[in-house]
Amino acid sequence: FPADSVISCGDIRLDSVSHRVFVSEHEIKLTKTEFAILKILMQNEENVVTKTFILDSISLDTPDCVESSLKVHISNIRKKLRLYSEKEYIEAVWGIGFKFNSHVS
Repeated sequence: FPADSVISCGDIRLDSVSHRVFVSEHEIKLTKTEFAILKILMQNEENVVTKTFILDSISLDTPDCVESSLKVHISNIRKKLRLYSEKEYIEAVWGIGFKFNSHVS
């Protein structure tokens, strides 16, 4: 695998070639949209990513994703990550967007 195809943040490893996500050593199944959202958040770790930026970035792959469904996707990602981790990785930044933080305790 090309090294840059894998993004690691804390316990989470995302492989953009195989489209697989692992929390610790457990693979979690994400939908195409959830994968795309998580990838953007992980690529911008520690930075607030606006809802508009996320929607624009995934619009080619998932044109049906709108701001209201984005919250549902984020909620689903959080639930799936929580299966194997106690950490709350995705933080909502009210009125702006979301932030991925692997340094939460």
